[in-house]
Amino acid sequence: MIKVLNHLTIRDKQALAMFIGLALLCTLYFASGILVTYVSQPAGAMEVARDGKGFIVRGLGLQSFALAERVRNEIEGRHGVPADIEAAPTGQGFLIKIGPLVKRADAETLVNELRVSHNIIARIVQN
Repeated sequence: MIKVLNHLTIRDKQALAMFIGLALLCTLYFASGILVTYVSQPAGAMEVARDGKGFIVRGLGLQSFALAERVRNEIEGRHGVPADIEAAPTGQGFLIKIGPLVKRADAETLVNELRVSHNIIARIVQN
């Protein structure tokens, strides 16, 4: 390989160095984009309480398990908040438990979203 480089003109060597430099810069730029993608949170992400203490949103009035699962998947996908489905205490329908969340404002946002978008009765419980 060194013999090949010896036969190149100065202009060819400069072009080769420029090409290698550009390829290196593109690789670094691409790698940093991947890193940023893995580190950043979704736009509507809410802060989840890691210690289990915080604000939990309970949504009532889900008539079927399929509806409850659809709402849970939507909440988890849009806001990055864990949600569980439970049978309603009366045995009629299901309820969804979302959280715990660190900020009450995030919990209020979820309550409003559940009421407006899904016509679900929702309330905030402090854990």
